[in-house]
Amino acid sequence: MKHHHYLWALSACFFLFLVCGCDDTSQTPRIKHKVIEFDQTGGTKVNEVALKKNPWFFHSLIVYEQDPSATTVNKVRERELTKDEMEITTTKDGDKVIHYDWITFCISKDTRTITVTAEENKTGKPRSIYFMALAIVWGPSFTVKQKE
Repeated sequence: MKHHHYLWALSACFFLFLVCGCDDTSQTPRIKHKVIEFDQTGGTKVNEVALKKNPWFFHSLIVYEQDPSATTVNKVRERELTKDEMEITTTKDGDKVIHYDWITFCISKDTRTITVTAEENKTGKPRSIYFMALAIVWGPSFTVKQKE
């Protein structure tokens, strides 16, 4: 019967180890809008980041392109952009500006706002891009869609 108590104590200690070892994701920054949509004319919209304890940083952009040869149901192919395909600059105020083709993201110095500017869509096709940000676990990532 004594072995039963040892097994119970060992199980309880293991459980406490797992609980204490988990990351606290409640301190992860949160984005206000998971999806931002523009009509064909484009424009500018602001997405707010609710900052907690953990800082975040821009990681990459993922472009979703129409591809008739794609094997996916929606005939969409995703492609992560390289740093060479984007223009990344810092303003004298300390804001980070990321520009690719038809879209510009401006991250404020305090990382609390991301201003998104989409140019007019003259392609005749819908456009979509994913802004990927990381923190300790995940960051304030979101998708931008523009109608044709």
